[in-house]
Amino acid sequence: MRLTGKEKEVPLVSIFTPTYNRAYTLGRLYESLIIQQQPHDSVEWVIVDDGSTDGTADLVKQWGADSKAPFKIFYIYQENQGKHVAWNTALDNVSGELFFPIDSDDYLVSNALRQVKVMYQKSNKQQNLMGFSGVRVFPGGDFSGGKLNDSTINYIDYSPTDRLSKGISGDLAEVFFTERIKRYPFPVYRDEKFVPEAVVYNRFSNDGYRIRGFGIPLYHCEYLEDGYTKNVNSLLIRNWKGYSLYIRELMHCSSSLVSKMMPLGGYCYRYLLKCLHLYK
Repeated sequence: MRLTGKEKEVPLVSIFTPTYNRAYTLGRLYESLIIQQQPHDSVEWVIVDDGSTDGTADLVKQWGADSKAPFKIFYIYQENQGKHVAWNTALDNVSGELFFPIDSDDYLVSNALRQVKVMYQKSNKQQNLMGFSGVRVFPGGDFSGGKLNDSTINYIDYSPTDRLSKGISGDLAEVFFTERIKRYPFPVYRDEKFVPEAVVYNRFSNDGYRIRGFGIPLYHCEYLEDGYTKNVNSLLIRNWKGYSLYIRELMHCSSSLVSKMMPLGGYCYRYLLKCLHLYK
């Protein structure tokens, strides 16, 4: 359902936000979109609501009627199925050349979309690229990215399976070429609600695609108590099929043995927790 914005040419950027009972944080992302230092007719915002019961729909409808929002807003509701299904749903509905996922508890830096356009221009002609990435800004001002923040480096081309060996660390702010990332939908298990993002990342990495990493901040990131990072053990154990798929495929991917050891150790540890029911 399109809530606002005039019909115009294909936008450059489709910002995708999955959300579940995050009405209390979603407004911060909305306001950060409003103040972007770039014409908004090159942007659409696709919100996939994964079964919220906190008034998220009414909140987004208010924004759709807000004259401050010159960009297009699309709101899609689905029964609670998980973020990975929301990702697939978004890719079935976006129209932009770029697919830019931003979680509902994150928000853009003031010049983020201008920087996305610059990075796009430096990456667009490369056939082996799945997209490009900037870095995230954490509370306190620290950046993710590791070596990407070296002022002497313009960018580093990396794959998700070799980035640690190149000194790239932490969660990054990825932007994908829409038509390419559409070839790699998340697998879906009807009785589970989570599949690690690394399943998709490892699959396109094994097919030879890379990401061009820049040490440029794109959005502020905060790990909340109800988020994935704070509840990783329980989330992975309760969604064992998706987690096991990730481990199986990781063991056959092109990354080094050393880079596989930590995920494999984590799998063994969580299997023990699962057997002993020592998780919440």
